[in-house]
Amino acid sequence: MPFYNDERLIPTEDNEHPLLKLKGKERRKFAIYSLTGTVLITILLYIVPPYYGLEMLTTHTSYFFLDIFGFKPRYFTYEDKIQNLEFIDAIFYNLFDNTRATYPAIAIESKNQLPNYYMIIRACTGMQAGALLLGLIWMTPAHLQNKIKASYTVLIALFIGNALRIASMIAIATIFTSDFGVDHNIAWHYAHDWMGQPIGFFGTILFTIFIEKNDVRILDTITLWVDVLMQDVLGKLPLLKN
Repeated sequence: MPFYNDERLIPTEDNEHPLLKLKGKERRKFAIYSLTGTVLITILLYIVPPYYGLEMLTTHTSYFFLDIFGFKPRYFTYEDKIQNLEFIDAIFYNLFDNTRATYPAIAIESKNQLPNYYMIIRACTGMQAGALLLGLIWMTPAHLQNKIKASYTVLIALFIGNALRIASMIAIATIFTSDFGVDHNIAWHYAHDWMGQPIGFFGTILFTIFIEKNDVRILDTITLWVDVLMQDVLGKLPLLKN
C-alpha cells in the first residue's frame, strides 16, 4: 500500500504523530519516497503549466490593491525582445516561455512624472512556495478531504497574500522614489529584498499553520526527513559520528 494511503500513518486523536514513530527500514523508505514525490510534484507544478493567466490575475489583483492604497497604477503589457531583457529575466524566458517575451505589467508615475515599470513574471506568482507546499500536502499521509481542503485553502491564501506583497513592495518603492528621491533600482532593492522577502518567509510559516490546522502533518514529514538525514546519512560519516 502506498505510504500516502496507509491508514496506519494518518493522524488520529489517539495517535497524533504516527509518522514520527516509524523505525528502521520503513522510516528510511518513507523518507526517500516522500522526498522524491515532493520534489517531482514541485517541479511539475512550477515548470510545466503555462503561467500567463496567473501572471495576469496576479497583476490585476495587485493593481486593485494599489488603487485602494491611493496610488494611481496603470496596467499595460510589456513586450520586448530577448536581447533587451535583463540577465535573470532572460533565464526565465528561455527556461519557461521561450515562445514569448510578453508579460503583464504595472506602471506608476513618480512625482517627477517619470513612470516606474513593474513586470509580473512566473517567479512573481508565489508558486515556488505554492508548488512545494502542494507537494508536501499530497505526499504526507492524511485523509483525502483534508488534503483537498488544505490545498485550496493554501492556494487562496497564497494568491491574496502574494498580490498584497507585490502591491506593498511597489507602494514602498514608489514612496522611496517620489518622497525621498531614491534611485528606482535602489528603492526596488530595499522594497523587494529587505522587506518583501521577510514577508514571504513569514507568509510561508502562516500557510504551514493553515495546512497543519487541516490535519495534514507536513511538519512531521519534514521532521522525518531531517531525522533520517542526520542519523542515517550524516551520522554514518566517520567525522560526524560523535
